[in-house]
Amino acid sequence: MIIECPSCRFRRDVPDASIRPGKKYKVTCPRCSSVFHFSLPEEEELPPADRSVESTPPPAREEAPAAPVREEPSAGGKPPVPHLSTEQEGDDPLPPGAQIPEFDKEKPVERKEEKPEEKPARHKPSGFWEHWRSIREHVRAYDEGQEESSSRSDGRPDGAPWESPEYYGFWGSFSRTLLGVLFHAPDFFRHVRCNFSVIRPILFYVLLSLFQMLASRLWSMKFLKELTTTATDPQVLAMAETLMQSMNMPLMLLVTPFFSIFQAVILAGLYHLMIRMVQPDRADFATTLRVVCYSAAPLVLCIVPMVGSLIASIWFVAAAFIGCKFALRLSWVRTVLALLPLYILEFALVSQIPAFMAGM
Repeated sequence: MIIECPSCRFRRDVPDASIRPGKKYKVTCPRCSSVFHFSLPEEEELPPADRSVESTPPPAREEAPAAPVREEPSAGGKPPVPHLSTEQEGDDPLPPGAQIPEFDKEKPVERKEEKPEEKPARHKPSGFWEHWRSIREHVRAYDEGQEESSSRSDGRPDGAPWESPEYYGFWGSFSRTLLGVLFHAPDFFRHVRCNFSVIRPILFYVLLSLFQMLASRLWSMKFLKELTTTATDPQVLAMAETLMQSMNMPLMLLVTPFFSIFQAVILAGLYHLMIRMVQPDRADFATTLRVVCYSAAPLVLCIVPMVGSLIASIWFVAAAFIGCKFALRLSWVRTVLALLPLYILEFALVSQIPAFMAGM
């Protein structure tokens, strides 16, 4: 009887005497390792030797009796190979003597060495305008890379730390805001835009204005006292005494908050107007007012005598410029176009103050 594998059509000749009618056999193909079953009904006689037996559904496990199997010569005329065991766990083995042909070992696939792609040579800009375009492209790429959402993903609340005292505490929110403006202005102002009330930013500006007033009064009083002890001119002494009397502490503490609020609103209005003229779709008065209020953080440098006020004023202007750029998502060019005329006008007015005082 010839047994044929239903998968790969591999055939084996099994002696009829080794097969009992009615018993189901489970065998494993020695070529493709597929498992199939065959049996002969008890009613039918044994078929001729050249009849193939179809595979049947998998029956219960039974052991097949050992019987010699003769291997047919392969179509290619290759010599027979040594017998290999085909027994697997849970399967009945083929009758003894079953052999499998020797498969050709998989030839290693020759991998072609991939040559690294040659990058095209970068064109070096030549000329003033090409250098200018190259700088603009680099700045634009930097802005796009640094563009971030105003909402944080690390669990911290939106807006400046000063606007979340319940999360940072009073001193924690105040110190984080100061350090953020002074040393991390781009990252700080990138997260300033929010829907909170503007009362706390204005309060921050008022506190810094009061600190500036107290520091200025401290150094002014110390300078006037030294002047009264060293000066011999009666007019100078009279002027020093008049200035000392005019520096009424309770009055200054009462007037400074209202003056600082007025100053912050007017300055934010000018910034907002200039930005609206350059890029109206990005203009937002509440965000601009926040930028102006938090840019007052450098006023803490007024505690340094002589040069503290000058450094604080310059730092204030720089912080406001950076704040408008990052808080309103403006480009550097549009920020310069919006704020540079305002700074030029302010410098012209300040430079005329000494001449105005001398004329009086």
